[in-house]
Amino acid sequence: MTNLKLLPLAAALVALLGVRATAGEFEDKRDKKLKEPFIEKGHWMLDYDKAREEAKKSGKPMLVYFTRSYAP
Repeated sequence: MTNLKLLPLAAALVALLGVRATAGEFEDKRDKKLKEPFIEKGHWMLDYDKAREEAKKSGKPMLVYFTRSYAP
């Protein structure tokens, strides 16, 4: 194999070795993020089903933001 053909394999190996976070680390990161002032002061609802029910009761639309910043 030429060096050029090994490049994608080497890049994949480096990427895999760089991902070492455990599920507990991701949960800690999520919990820390949820304690930030902009979440607490914003009165955000974190339960989708409860938020949907509240939107139906109030007749207001929902603003939904999904992210994976803490998930593997």
